[in-house]
Amino acid sequence: MVDAKKECTTRRKFCKRLAGVAVTGAFVGLETMAVPNPKSEGEAAGNGEHLAAACGTYCGACPAYLAKHGEDEQIKKKRQKISSSVPAKAQKGIPPSNWMAGLLCDGCLSGGKLAAHCQRCNIRLCALDKQDNARCSDCEELPCHRITNLINMGRYLHRDEYLPNLEKMREMGVRKWVQYEEERWRCPRCGLPMSWYDAECIGCGGPRSERVFSLKQDG
Repeated sequence: MVDAKKECTTRRKFCKRLAGVAVTGAFVGLETMAVPNPKSEGEAAGNGEHLAAACGTYCGACPAYLAKHGEDEQIKKKRQKISSSVPAKAQKGIPPSNWMAGLLCDGCLSGGKLAAHCQRCNIRLCALDKQDNARCSDCEELPCHRITNLINMGRYLHRDEYLPNLEKMREMGVRKWVQYEEERWRCPRCGLPMSWYDAECIGCGGPRSERVFSLKQDG
């Protein structure tokens, strides 16, 4: 009888602990979505490596990243306003203008706040599980169905750079590649960062750099 009571008491304590962990986990999950986590080593060191995404994209040219981390407060507000306005019609290879409306992101490997689609990205999650550097650049399965499916989804122009970018990361090293991309995605006239689909500089109105992919439609 005593043993039965002890077992019952033990079970109740275990259930309470389990419930406490579940509740704590729920709050942590909500907090992670709302509040940036501590900076990654790359971000804290200021070398930008957290902007080299698992899939090979350069997060520094992502509208969601620039809307949060643009170098000028007025430019950030202007970019947020544009992204939430009435969308321009999507064109071949180019998403509608508000495709990232309201999204703010710290970068794929920042350890901070991620846009919802980046949180659940199966490429990022797979790389975190398999690769020491959390990127697909050294994966023996590359190109796998995860990355090819994303490239083919919408056939957006910036996704055509994923595989070539991953190859460049291997050749140049991540830090040098990020420096190269940071320069490539700056306005040739004023030096402000530009996003993947800026037809012109949001700051000075200067032309899109010839070093990035063209937005002109064939024919």
